[in-house]
Amino acid sequence: MKRLYERFPQEKKNEIISMYLNGDNSIKELGAYYKVKPDTINKWVYRYRKSGKIVSLQTPTKSVDDMARKKQTEKSPEVRELEARIRELELQNLALNTLIDVAERNGIDIRKKSGAKQ
Repeated sequence: MKRLYERFPQEKKNEIISMYLNGDNSIKELGAYYKVKPDTINKWVYRYRKSGKIVSLQTPTKSVDDMARKKQTEKSPEVRELEARIRELELQNLALNTLIDVAERNGIDIRKKSGAKQ
């Protein structure tokens, strides 16, 4: 049986969700650029919010308008792996800093204070 639609890689879905949640672009703009129905993007965002998973909210260096003007060159697999690892480490760093901030708001001192006794 032939599929009537093309499956998007999860990485690309996460990128679209991130661009929308950052407020960089509307669902309509993203749908037009990526050739995805806006309803589909709405479903992805709904599922993301419901799942509680983390998607990098770091603003991409280019908006849809910028990407439309310039054709991106294909990246090597090594570069893609390194970029994925960087995104993973950024999320890990964000999670750890958030955890420390929450702990300190609740009266648990975690960060080393200058001049602290050893």
